[in-house]
Parts: sequence; C-alpha cells; structure tokens
Amino acid sequence: MSKSQWLQRSVAVIVMSGQLSSCTGWRAESLSPVDVIEDQHTGEIRVQRGDGRSEVLYRPEVNGDSLVGRMAALVLGIGALLGVLIGLGSMQGPLDNWGQ
Repeated sequence: MSKSQWLQRSVAVIVMSGQLSSCTGWRAESLSPVDVIEDQHTGEIRVQRGDGRSEVLYRPEVNGDSLVGRMAALVLGIGALLGVLIGLGSMQGPLDNWGQ
C-alpha cells in the first residue's frame, strides 16, 4: 500500500469515527418543553414519562398545554402499509386480472 493510500484511509477513518461518536446521546433539559422547542428548533425529542416509559416525538410542537409530535410508530406504520400495497400491486397469480 502506498503512502498516499495509507494517508487517505487514515483520514477517512478519523473523519468517520468522529461522525459516529457525535450526537448519539440524549441529555436532560432543565428548561420547559416550550423553551427547548422554540430556542433549539430541535427535530426530535425524547420524553420520559413518570412511569418510566419513554417516547421519541418527531417535529415536536406545543399546542396549548400539550406536547405533541409525530411518533416513530406512525412512520413505520405508513412504511409497512406502502410495502404491502407495492407487494399486492406486483403480485402475479390467480387474482392478477381480477376485476377485468
């Protein structure tokens, strides 16, 4: 391996390791949810409930006194529904010409 290839690979490993270690943790906020959402313009927050359960809310908003957002289950559910519809659309078999 030449020195230039070794240098390129070394730089790539350093850059990738820096990216993999960043933004992988959650931190507790002492501010109210309204302040966190308005000040930091965050795209997702994790809410820890009093009973120990936690949820991740995507695109969080405060409506009145309620914290709302899109949950991962909604995104996964829509993806699964699209997968089923695509599978049914490409299905070949006895129902291929159904309704014609």
